[in-house]
Amino acid sequence: MTKDQKLYKSLIIADLKIASDNYDSADKALRLQAAYHAQQAIEKTIKLKAELCGLNLWGHEIDVLIKKCDDAKIKIDIPKLIRDKADMYTQWEAECRYYPVKVVRKDSIKRAIDTVIKWLHSGNTI
Repeated sequence: MTKDQKLYKSLIIADLKIASDNYDSADKALRLQAAYHAQQAIEKTIKLKAELCGLNLWGHEIDVLIKKCDDAKIKIDIPKLIRDKADMYTQWEAECRYYPVKVVRKDSIKRAIDTVIKWLHSGNTI
């Protein structure tokens, strides 16, 4: 990994820490921020793993990023949960920051966090 890629990975780890520290908060605003940071960790992990395979991605829509990886035929082993819930995670990117009425389940955030932690430390990232 290059120095820049290592720094980028540190941003993913920071997103995961913020999400982990707040996903079960009694404060709804903090839970929504946890969901947003979980989404960011998913998005950034896809981008980092793709970059390590030579594909530079841009954008926030998880399903679009996944499709670009699939179309490029790069093997980054995107977890089934991420593929199955791509639309939901994409919604977290904006809705959790701007719409305080948004409802996100604690267990959904926790599953996303756990999946990304396991995925980030597997395969071609480390």
